[in-house]
Amino acid sequence: MLKLKYIFLSFLCLCITGCAPALLLGGAAAGIGGYKYYKEVLTVVYEAPFDNTWDASIKALEDMGYTIEHQTKELGSGKISTRENEKSKKVSLTLRYKSVQETEVTIRVGLLGDETASNVIKDKIAGLLFKK
Repeated sequence: MLKLKYIFLSFLCLCITGCAPALLLGGAAAGIGGYKYYKEVLTVVYEAPFDNTWDASIKALEDMGYTIEHQTKELGSGKISTRENEKSKKVSLTLRYKSVQETEVTIRVGLLGDETASNVIKDKIAGLLFKK
């Protein structure tokens, strides 16, 4: 009975601090370790190797009608710059190796950022990586 009381108190503490949704919905975004939109840039951590994430990023942008203007890939990092057409916003992706199964991708759409467009690109990459 005392053990049950401690479990309940622990769960109550999690609910109060706001961690319960993360605990209960941990698998909601399978393949994405986390993401945030801050200062006009969306940062996403994909639970996938760097090379797979690089290939999925290139394919996602091409599938969405963007033309790759510049790409630089080095050991553990890379940058992709693209534009849909001459009058459209520039899209920049920066990829960084975090671990064998994690890659961080930052997505910036336009000079001042576009959260909606960034999320569409994030979801397209995830769809290609994890075959959603």
